[in-house]
Amino acid sequence: MTENHATIPIKEEMAMRGRIIVRTSVIGIVVNILLAAFKAAVGITANSIAVLLDAVNNLSDALSSVITVVGAKLAGRKPDKEHPFGHGRIEYLSAMIIAAIVFYAGLTSLWESGKKIIEPEAADYSALSLVIIAVAVIVKIVLGRYFKRQGQAAESGALDQGAARQRA
Repeated sequence: MTENHATIPIKEEMAMRGRIIVRTSVIGIVVNILLAAFKAAVGITANSIAVLLDAVNNLSDALSSVITVVGAKLAGRKPDKEHPFGHGRIEYLSAMIIAAIVFYAGLTSLWESGKKIIEPEAADYSALSLVIIAVAVIVKIVLGRYFKRQGQAAESGALDQGAARQRA
């Protein structure tokens, strides 16, 4: 297939879009893994199921970002014989997988929280653990806004789902 002058800007735009998606997702992965580690330490120290579940939530956010990266890479592949119009719809599949992860994480949190309501245990929060949790909330708000801006810039449904996950 020969390229004409009209297809070159489209290819550059698609490459830029892919870079935005990957960069944003990698930032999300790193931040969420760090937050998960801090929250897990606080949750174990304070004996708090809520904080531990939030750490698991951060790990699912990191997984969502990994799925977004993989989806963006696959969606950016060139058309082939089986897919003459390209692989762009893979990104929609990525967004659906992320939605399923959100649903599963919600059900798991509901189940674990219900068990703790039936058999409660006292939590013991130190001042340091409360500061860490407050900082984590602020980081998640900033990360959610960043994902939203980048999702709009790249016109990415997967990043928009990621933005919703960061704020949850």
